[in-house]
Amino acid sequence: MGVKCLQKLCFVLYANTLCRSLVDLRPDPKPVGLVKHRLNLTPDNPRSILETFDSTHLNQRFGIPGQATFREGLGGLPILTVTNSHGTLELTPYGGHILSYQPAGQAPVLFLSRASAYSAGKPIRGGIPVCWPWFGPHADDPAMSAHGFARLLFWNVESVNSRADETEVLLSLRDEVRTRQYWPHAFELTLRVVLGVHLQIELTTHNTGSEPFALSQALHTYFAVADIGRVTIAGLEPTPYVDTLTHSTEAPEGKSISIHAEVDRVYEDTTADCLIRDAGLKREIRVAKRGSRSTVVWNPWIDKSKRMPDFGDDEFHEMLCIEATNIRGDVVTLPPGHSHTLSQILSVRSGLST
Repeated sequence: MGVKCLQKLCFVLYANTLCRSLVDLRPDPKPVGLVKHRLNLTPDNPRSILETFDSTHLNQRFGIPGQATFREGLGGLPILTVTNSHGTLELTPYGGHILSYQPAGQAPVLFLSRASAYSAGKPIRGGIPVCWPWFGPHADDPAMSAHGFARLLFWNVESVNSRADETEVLLSLRDEVRTRQYWPHAFELTLRVVLGVHLQIELTTHNTGSEPFALSQALHTYFAVADIGRVTIAGLEPTPYVDTLTHSTEAPEGKSISIHAEVDRVYEDTTADCLIRDAGLKREIRVAKRGSRSTVVWNPWIDKSKRMPDFGDDEFHEMLCIEATNIRGDVVTLPPGHSHTLSQILSVRSGLST
């Protein structure tokens, strides 16, 4: 049997194993675990697993020649590559996860760990994870998966469209019997990604049920930097923050942020843009947001990096997280029939003087 055929057979067996499993979002104590999940094969979406995630089928339905192409990536995960005059991005329906973004003529903007897992049931470390419908540990059950379940499920591909000089991708995730075991609400979640002059990400939650619900969430964006020691973050100078490492509220620093140790901060009551000034890459990344009044800044530094199995011991030098969030006092409550959109807009300017 040829290598290609063997790879295809392995993917078929892998997919069928997932289809037979049940949802289990609790951490698996075994080295390798599966999300026991039907891969969005809900009653109103009866497509077979192979039809859903076969690259040929996805390209026939959604591909745009020379601009949007699906392929099988690491772990058999489906990867969509989008390319236009403004740059390139890659995303996977697994977790609704943006993996990479590279503006034309620029270095990659997003960090993706070389140690990341690419298997169902494991979060991808880097890119832009979708944390939803809770951020951090579950409020009532610490055994539940941190940062919610949206990043551990396969999303539906709704559309891939090209218009003018932009390319738009739309993914969706809906409640079903098994998701309600962990979060007992009816919802529709959509992720709209637009590759144009800027990269625009919109995460919209629709309450499709008859009762209100509250949620916390984040676009947990990992940015690539040349050397964290030569990076500053502007925009949050007048904003107080909660230091989650010491559980203390700190007064505004009044100056740009520099990182020389582990940092895990929640800046509250702010809608400000953040500017990542990277002297090593001689560029500035503007991180704008909408639908958010809280911002997280995070870098694990040395000790925590060593404790994370899906993160290289020295990779903290190469990354920085600035997250658009709805957490703490910024939690969203949605009445029936209402929606909320959390968005992040990334733009890059090169030629930064050092």
